[in-house]
Amino acid sequence: MPPIPNEQTSPYSLAISEVSRRTGIGRTSIFEAIRQGRLRAVKAGSRTLIRTEDLRAFLDSLPEARAGKSA
Repeated sequence: MPPIPNEQTSPYSLAISEVSRRTGIGRTSIFEAIRQGRLRAVKAGSRTLIRTEDLRAFLDSLPEARAGKSA
């Protein structure tokens, strides 16, 4: 799986399909997080884009996985 981009190596934004591919989070879950206001998205015409810093903030906000609990 490709790494999550950082400021030196990343594009400024990613398409939903690329966010899904890089994080392993399904498209439906990504759109649900956007709908709930947990993940910020921007529009460029008909395309929905996630800015790199917004993706990092979203991932940082997710609960930590604990040993012994299923995901």
